[in-house]
Amino acid sequence: MSSTTPPSSGAAAPGPTPPGATSVGAPERKRAGLLVGVGAAVVAVLLLLLLLSRCGGDDGPSSSAASTSTSASTSASGASSGASSGAGASPSSAGAAAVGGQPSSIVAADGTAVLDPAAPADPTAALGRVSGQTVTGTAVQVLSVPADEGFWIGSTDTQRVWVQLTGAAGESPYQVRQGDRVDFSGTVVAHDAGFPASVGLGDATGAAQLAAQGQHIEVDRSALTLSS
Repeated sequence: MSSTTPPSSGAAAPGPTPPGATSVGAPERKRAGLLVGVGAAVVAVLLLLLLLSRCGGDDGPSSSAASTSTSASTSASGASSGASSGAGASPSSAGAAAVGGQPSSIVAADGTAVLDPAAPADPTAALGRVSGQTVTGTAVQVLSVPADEGFWIGSTDTQRVWVQLTGAAGESPYQVRQGDRVDFSGTVVAHDAGFPASVGLGDATGAAQLAAQGQHIEVDRSALTLSS
């Protein structure tokens, strides 16, 4: 009669792995792979930054030097041109450029400033130098109108010139009034000591000053306009 042999007490053989199950070591391997990838990316970024910084360092100094050199050359060229222009300009043209056309100025044909707003002074000497010349007034203020045919123009009682109107009465486009600014073209004319009285000036209206100046400006009425 045969006997039944009991099962062996050894470990049972493993059965098949259920679908979707993972082995115990898989998560550790995934984390290790991720760390390696991140490390490689960081190294790549660092290398790129290092390369860019070296490129920028190489270009900076040379560009700055080139810019400095260009600026220096331009400045030197400008200074040279300015010096040449100044050396070639005549005193008369320089004076005309500095004063002509400015408000409150009277300039002679040769560029002499009879009234210069930038350098107020007694105009007596300047009038004597341009006697007989044509002068142009630009936006010169009328200080007072003490006579029917003449008036004082300038900036102060010490820097003023007498204007004597000529031509037929009524030709002037407007009646000159104190405080107006006028434009005109006229001629510097010499006069004697009796001239102030002949045009109606007395001691209170500047007769002595006009006699001492010895010159006045004659302006045709048609050449006198109110400055715009």
